[in-house]
Amino acid sequence: MSTAIHRYAFPAAEAPIVGALDLDPGELGVRPRRLPAWTRRQIPDRVFDFVVGMGSGLRIATATAATLLDLEFVVIGIDPSVGATIPATVQLVIDGEVVATRVFGVDAQTLIDANGDSTQQRGAVHARFDGLSPRMKSVELWLPHSTAMELVSISADAQLHPPLDDRPVWVHHGSSISQCGEALAPTLTWPAVAAAAGGVSLRSLGFSGNAVGDPFVARTIRDLPADLISVEIGVNVVNGDLMRRRMFEPVLHGFLDTVRDGHPETPLLFLGPIPCPAHEHLPGPTVIDPLTGQCASAGHPGELERGAMSLRVVREAIDSVLRARDDDPNLLYLDGRALLAESETGDLPDGLHPSADAYVRMGHRFAAAAFAPGAVLDPREVRDARRPPASAARPR
Repeated sequence: MSTAIHRYAFPAAEAPIVGALDLDPGELGVRPRRLPAWTRRQIPDRVFDFVVGMGSGLRIATATAATLLDLEFVVIGIDPSVGATIPATVQLVIDGEVVATRVFGVDAQTLIDANGDSTQQRGAVHARFDGLSPRMKSVELWLPHSTAMELVSISADAQLHPPLDDRPVWVHHGSSISQCGEALAPTLTWPAVAAAAGGVSLRSLGFSGNAVGDPFVARTIRDLPADLISVEIGVNVVNGDLMRRRMFEPVLHGFLDTVRDGHPETPLLFLGPIPCPAHEHLPGPTVIDPLTGQCASAGHPGELERGAMSLRVVREAIDSVLRARDDDPNLLYLDGRALLAESETGDLPDGLHPSADAYVRMGHRFAAAAFAPGAVLDPREVRDARRPPASAARPR
């Protein structure tokens, strides 16, 4: 007797895409995006637009007794002429534990170049997971963190049900060092590692090259449900030599003001930059040495006297902004060098981005600093606040 297969085309209420704030229609399905649709006309370039569609932190969540799950999707990667092409990895997480991984190489990916034009077309692939326990279980399919994708359908040999997840929601915004393209798998980015250790539900707004205080990102965070918030802004401002200190401090104030409009008392942690030897004392812009592959400063030291920014200046500016807002007891700071020490810059293969192993360490260190009992983003305080008083919990 054959087992009936239940197929759910995306979008599916029984299997929501957690962290997706917009779904672009594609030829076969939908393309999840990590910013709302209204931001599209404000995104300044194609690279940022593509990064928004990359799946860092995205996962499909459901509850099911299925022993078979089959995710059908199209992988959309970056052409090797633009940069390193990375395999697309899908991970199956059951009741909080990673149980299986599927990897799709470059040959299985539709590729696009710097202009957004396709250089290689591929059809849908299948991430199939079988032999699962027939018991009812909480399931997450973590989507590739280093590529974009078009989700077609999910099939199972038992019905899917909307997930039940009462974990505190943690919204994190940052740069490529938060998107973590160098991580070996989607659950091994440092925010994913930290979220698992802290027992929180991640919403990742890590955008490679684009954590610079954009107002539309601040408004997105303002409008999102969030129990805990963290923000990493600084290194991309130096990388692109995008603004002087005179502008940087008001931009940070404006960003924080906007977030506080929607979350006036939510614990908000500002994360300072990790080390970058090329820019500790030199301004941007950043260039890559073609011989060594190492990032270097193309800025002139004399520009520091005219307000250009090194990471030392960034840290001073962040400190100035936070001291000016010391009447906000729930606005806190964590030096990025607590996640990756200056003595560990050997774990920056290109001088800027951490290695895969370093990201895992950073995740555990962030969890210890931010999510531990009594720490700045202690999720237990959120859970305690949600519990009804003992008198209200007992019917009379």
